[in-house]
Amino acid sequence: MFAISYKFALSTPTPENEKKFAECWKGVTQFFQNNAGALGSRLHKGEDGAFYAYAEWPDKATFEASQQVLPTEDFVKTRLVWAEICEPSEILWAGEVVADLLKS
Repeated sequence: MFAISYKFALSTPTPENEKKFAECWKGVTQFFQNNAGALGSRLHKGEDGAFYAYAEWPDKATFEASQQVLPTEDFVKTRLVWAEICEPSEILWAGEVVADLLKS
């Protein structure tokens, strides 16, 4: 398995924008699950107010191929909302899963 971790900061952190961002993250995750083979993700809110996410893919090749998947109209709408409320994302790390001890 391949995993990647991100950090997100909202342009204007308000409860409404936090809710919008969480909905956008859900929509983006579902798009990649349904269209590109992603395994899913977790979204966390840090004590610093930023959002942190962790996404898993079957392998790095599937993740890289996902960048070539044509977006749906709903995906484009979601990303436009995302761009309005969120600063550019930061990749914290990416790599192969060595051990997985999370319970599902």
